[in-house]
Amino acid sequence: MSRGPGVFDESWHRVRSCRVRLLPGIQLVRQRYRGQDWYVVRDRMGHRFFRIRPAAYDFLSFLQTEVDVEAAWERSLRVNPESSPGQGEAVQLLSQLYQAGLLRSDKASNVQSLAEVHQEERSKERRQQWSSLLFLRIPLWNPDPFLRRTIWLFRGCFTRLGMLLWVITLGWGILTLGKNWGQFQDVARSILGWANLPWLYLSLILTKALHEFGHAYACRRYGGEVPRMGIMLLIFNPLPYMDASSSYAFQEKHRRVIVGVAGMMTELFVAALAIVFWANSGDGIANRVAYNVAITASVSTLLFNLNPLLRFDGYHILCDILETPNLQSRSQRTVVHWLEKYLFRVPPSPMPAETRGEAGLFGAYFICSWIYRIFLMAGILLFVSKQFLILGVLLSLVFAVMWGLVPLCKWGKYLFTSPKLMNRRLRSILVASALLGGVGSLLFLVPIPYHFRSGGVVRCEVFENVYATSGGTVAQILVSSGTMVEPGMPLVRLENLELLEEQRLLLIEEQRTELRIQRERAEQATGVEAVEAYLVALDKRLDDMEWQLESLVVKAKSAGRWIAPDLEEKRGVRVPRGFSLGHVQGEDSYKFSAVISQRDVDRVFAGDSPRGNVRLHGQAGSEIVLSQVDAIPAEQSALPSAALGVLGGGSVGVDSTETSGQRSTEPFFELRGSLDLPEVVKAEHGQRGTARFDLPPKPLGMQWLHRLRQLLQKEYQL
Repeated sequence: MSRGPGVFDESWHRVRSCRVRLLPGIQLVRQRYRGQDWYVVRDRMGHRFFRIRPAAYDFLSFLQTEVDVEAAWERSLRVNPESSPGQGEAVQLLSQLYQAGLLRSDKASNVQSLAEVHQEERSKERRQQWSSLLFLRIPLWNPDPFLRRTIWLFRGCFTRLGMLLWVITLGWGILTLGKNWGQFQDVARSILGWANLPWLYLSLILTKALHEFGHAYACRRYGGEVPRMGIMLLIFNPLPYMDASSSYAFQEKHRRVIVGVAGMMTELFVAALAIVFWANSGDGIANRVAYNVAITASVSTLLFNLNPLLRFDGYHILCDILETPNLQSRSQRTVVHWLEKYLFRVPPSPMPAETRGEAGLFGAYFICSWIYRIFLMAGILLFVSKQFLILGVLLSLVFAVMWGLVPLCKWGKYLFTSPKLMNRRLRSILVASALLGGVGSLLFLVPIPYHFRSGGVVRCEVFENVYATSGGTVAQILVSSGTMVEPGMPLVRLENLELLEEQRLLLIEEQRTELRIQRERAEQATGVEAVEAYLVALDKRLDDMEWQLESLVVKAKSAGRWIAPDLEEKRGVRVPRGFSLGHVQGEDSYKFSAVISQRDVDRVFAGDSPRGNVRLHGQAGSEIVLSQVDAIPAEQSALPSAALGVLGGGSVGVDSTETSGQRSTEPFFELRGSLDLPEVVKAEHGQRGTARFDLPPKPLGMQWLHRLRQLLQKEYQL
């Protein structure tokens, strides 16, 4: 893919006649990316690094021999007409080198010309620093002498034996976590409690310090310098950092990757040890600190450091693995090139990509990184504002300025003042306005399908739990599980010798009482009435005994399929009264009970009953129509099934102190509908599923605003 040279630049007249040279001692390190040469300009004294292409390297080489900057640039243009840097790129390169103190000149006027350009670059740098207000770095100490003296302690970590030890420890920690996962989740519920916040912050500082030392020792192991250690204000939160940027100049790719992953490997190693200690220690301060270390050393590493969409470790590792340096800046320049070429129809800026595939990679990275930043911003604001509302509001204003107002002002300045759009300014403004209007119309005027999802359970209209009415031993299974039964059909026969013996004794007692009544009547005694009352009580006991003996033959009360998969294991085993032997399930009609959260209930009762489709767990490939949907207009707290609560594998929060696991922590509403089951789909009573309810179409922007209002109402009562 051709890269046009981008010849003209408005600042060129300030530097064209300068005669400048690189300072002695500047090191140029060659690196290979995808079979192409790149060069790193390395300042060993100031620890500054600039990665440049071979054409820029040639331009710097020509500066050493030519009369002035313009002569060196013209020679570069003659040698490499297709890939030589344009005037703007040359001005930017010279400004950066001058800012780093890497240029010298025999005339002060030359330096003065560069200083003017330098002032412009400094203003840009200050604007960038303000845009990075939440990620400020404050250097405090030079740790390199300390690292030199102690590197021998950790050389073994960068060997195969050290890697094997790391893998074993990590596996040990994962196995321990798996065995104690339930308890680990229970403790996590109080991780943000006020009592735990000091330990959480202490653990965060400890793990981040170990993370930075991991980078530093890896860099020092391969000969790099670590000149600065200090504090990084990450969202106004002070955390330690070390400058291991000298690894950029390593020629070997694997060494740069090792330096990049060393911090994360250190954290994961510490997290594994902390989990093992936490699982095998009793309650106390050490146990609590170990748990917090395990959380901070694993979650932050996986969500932030390993993520290549943020300029942390994962980003630099991805650049080295893909052999694509400066991925973020090149992706931004790619998007600008596309906008200028295809949208504004002006001579575009140089395309940083060499191939179409690389251009597609840059475009995809630009889009994904911006989307992730928006979600990250929203997540940070939500998390902070829940704990500290005023700080959350201040952060909202800062984010609105950084990622809203500032980019908008930049684009406005570009549209109204950029020399590139001089002859096409009106057209460019109209095109940009049309683009914004089209996006706005798509978001707020064009209706799109609108729906929401909810979990629920299958309910058979005919469902009967079959219990042992009388306790006894399972003697005979009269009907095997899976058989269709009719009402009154015997299912199981129990035996209870104690009941039979008790019945025999009652019969004997009844005969004795009748003889006693006859004797009392013959003697005309006064106690006949009491004995007759006793006989009546005996008759009632015999009737109850007869009922219990008849109940030993358990019968079906409804027609359906007899389901008792575990009953064979109970043969010959004594079961108590009330023991569940199985159930009879009808197969003609099924209902689906869906639990609707309060945030969705307004959409249910605002209009007609919504249409729905259900996908059952285990049969997600089949979509079942949900008809005759009825909404129950009253909030409830008892779930239709414990399977819908978090303790039963569902998503609804439940009261952990309530033994049944069916009482929700927040009130909910219920939707019930009939399932129209296809022949190929089988449903079971109590089977979980997910219902999708279709609502009238609504523009996407209005859907987002609705969700935002619900969030503000739920979290902040606004």
